[in-house]
Amino acid sequence: MTFWLGYVDPAEQATMLLDRVRVDAYARAIAATVRPGDVVVDLGTGSGVLAMLAARAGARRVYAVERTGAIALARALIAHNRLADVVVPVRADVEGLDDLPEAPRVIVAELLGHFAPAEDVHRLYRLARRWARPDAVTIPASYQLVFAAARPAALARELAAVADVAGLDLAPLADRLRHRPSYARLAPAELLGPEVCGADHDASAPTPTRFTAAVPIASAGPVTAIAVSFLATLAPGVTLTTAVDAAPTHWLQTVLPLEPPLPAAPGDVLDVEVIPRAIVAGGTWAWTVRNRGEARAMDAVDALVGERDDLLAQLGVRRGGPLPVSPAVARLAVALGAAPPDHLDVEAFTDRLCAAWPARYADREDARQQALLLLRALDRVGE
Repeated sequence: MTFWLGYVDPAEQATMLLDRVRVDAYARAIAATVRPGDVVVDLGTGSGVLAMLAARAGARRVYAVERTGAIALARALIAHNRLADVVVPVRADVEGLDDLPEAPRVIVAELLGHFAPAEDVHRLYRLARRWARPDAVTIPASYQLVFAAARPAALARELAAVADVAGLDLAPLADRLRHRPSYARLAPAELLGPEVCGADHDASAPTPTRFTAAVPIASAGPVTAIAVSFLATLAPGVTLTTAVDAAPTHWLQTVLPLEPPLPAAPGDVLDVEVIPRAIVAGGTWAWTVRNRGEARAMDAVDALVGERDDLLAQLGVRRGGPLPVSPAVARLAVALGAAPPDHLDVEAFTDRLCAAWPARYADREDARQQALLLLRALDRVGE
């Protein structure tokens, strides 16, 4: 979804609402979960559709929480559907919402990214549980990443095109792109074996630090990428999947390239490990794929432009040592009445955030990631 100073693109809202696979699955899950008289909270309500579905399912009160200007659209649609006596729009950031007038029994949100956890579902659900009932249930309840060996045609075309741009050889750029996670709608013919599910992850558990799978090969290689989709359990008996062989949705597959391509033969089983580091930032992900004694260790940081050690520091991946202070951070320090620092100790910064707002973070690692996101956002504003 596109946000700019609180603006939400209505075309993107429509794209998601017209995804009938998505909407119908959530409608079934809400109908199966919400009991008459329930209190429900919808996180990131957007258009308010999920909140209204909860009201139609019998909820006594639904709090529709939205941090952007989309709350105006939600209010209008709620009133238009004559549900204003049940659905209460709340303009707030989940991170800064200390309480609700009533403790919800159901927490619903559509916070699934193309790479399922990449929209911070774990962190936001854990924060929401602070003001929910002890027996609160979440929609979705859990998810699994779905893996497959692939040979995407678009990936090969992109790399070939970059090698010759207006007669210029941009091979070094192609070398970086070979390490870049991307998103594409793959066709079943581009897969070299069946799609398999990884472990099941509770949506409100701490954010996973690694994802693994054993991926079988059915067609002769080489394997040029690992395709990642998801299977979300919205409620008992109600699932939603973005797998390549399933009904298409507005979600795409995450494509993790392998360079050089990994040889594989029918009957082989690839050992896949994905380490997302900062899960909301694809540029921090790393992945390793092994088969018959060969391994491909890929790192998205190698797709970024800049000195690798400095990039790792700015992304918070290199934990040792202080960060160099950018001009934007130095200017903010001066504006707040402090002397401009030369370096910034992220761990000390994190400690200060936790001390100032002890109830605002799901855990210390959450606070640390938020500190890094804040610094990166400030740098972007200062550009």
